[in-house]
Amino acid sequence: MALDAAYFDSIYIEVVKKKYYDAAKVQAVFEDIRRRAEELNEENARLRRELEQHNERRVELGDALLSAQSVYQDVVDKARVRADAITAEAEKRSQALMAETRRESEQILARSRKQEENAARRVEAAFDRMKQLHLASVDALNAQWQAFLCSLDGEEEPEPVREEEPRPAEPEPEELPADLEEKVGAIAQELFAMEQE
Repeated sequence: MALDAAYFDSIYIEVVKKKYYDAAKVQAVFEDIRRRAEELNEENARLRRELEQHNERRVELGDALLSAQSVYQDVVDKARVRADAITAEAEKRSQALMAETRRESEQILARSRKQEENAARRVEAAFDRMKQLHLASVDALNAQWQAFLCSLDGEEEPEPVREEEPRPAEPEPEELPADLEEKVGAIAQELFAMEQE
């Protein structure tokens, strides 16, 4: 029971001869008050100790929370720095790969153009050679035909046409066929294959 107003109201000490209090009863009440006061002091001390322990735990929790926040912020900052470094490295590698790819494609294109030009020159040379052979065959056939015709009439054979005589230039076609490039490429490949054999 606590030392409150209800407790003090419940105390009743008889008055002896309407003049004096009973000393034993008064002493008993004082003893009871002292005992209860000591209990209250002990409880108060216990509660203070618990409060101090709670306060210490609260301080520890606050420190732990601040430490955790600091660690979290440190981790976030490091992760951000690392992510930025990875992103920068990836971008640098991407640009290097793009530059290398561009260089390689330009080299391949240059080689392809060179091969096309070489193939075109070979095809042109082959056409010129075929044209010369064709013209020579036509001249030879013409000479044989004339000799044959003269032999029928009993005339002497005419002199063969000299190859040194210039032939009239043939007119160039005004319009090239649409599939000329494909045909030239096919002939160039065949010529290249023949050279390799």
